[in-house]
Amino acid sequence: MTPAASPVPPTVTVTLPPTTVTATPTPLVNPTATPATSLAEVIARVKSAVVKIQTSGGSGSGLIFTQAGYVLTNKHVVSNESLVQVILVTGDKFDGIVVARDEHRDLAIVGIISNRTDFPSCTLGSSSGILVGEEVVAIGYSLGLQGQSTVSKGIVSAVRSIEGVDYIQTDAAINPGNSGSPLVNLKGEAVGVNVAKFVSVDIEGIGLAIPIDEAKAFINDKT
Repeated sequence: MTPAASPVPPTVTVTLPPTTVTATPTPLVNPTATPATSLAEVIARVKSAVVKIQTSGGSGSGLIFTQAGYVLTNKHVVSNESLVQVILVTGDKFDGIVVARDEHRDLAIVGIISNRTDFPSCTLGSSSGILVGEEVVAIGYSLGLQGQSTVSKGIVSAVRSIEGVDYIQTDAAINPGNSGSPLVNLKGEAVGVNVAKFVSVDIEGIGLAIPIDEAKAFINDKT
């Protein structure tokens, strides 16, 4: 199983205690989103909230979940760094501080250093009722390519536990650089955080996402 950030090393051996959050993000709002009328509308609604996270070791993706500029991503994307660069879809670049990490669930929160309170944000949905066969979309900065994010469409292939950890399995393309990006339902809600995929000449279309309910618990615990 290979993390989908590039070229961040697949295994991080440095273990850090969670960093105390020093600021309080805007409370989660709009717990449910109005259903979109088309796939294109879903993508347009979400992609402005998807960011590229650049570190000294490579790049990954993240999702802005409050208008105050708090970003959800994977711990292996930020590794053991305290400061990262956050790049918006517009190309605007901001410094970001890693304010919380969860080594076990491979989650992290980055706070964009800015006085803005109008960052585009995405609704965090629920993964508790997700169905096998449900259509989903992955939106992230695959391979660290310049310009706009990459979109791939698939279904929920399974909800399974691997080594005691729960994941949403999907056949939507998850490529290096996608780590920390959202897995989105057709309401435009994030239902998972893309984290890894299985890689082999004999394997096709097995990507994994952390259920968003676990990410929300992490956010609530750290804020």
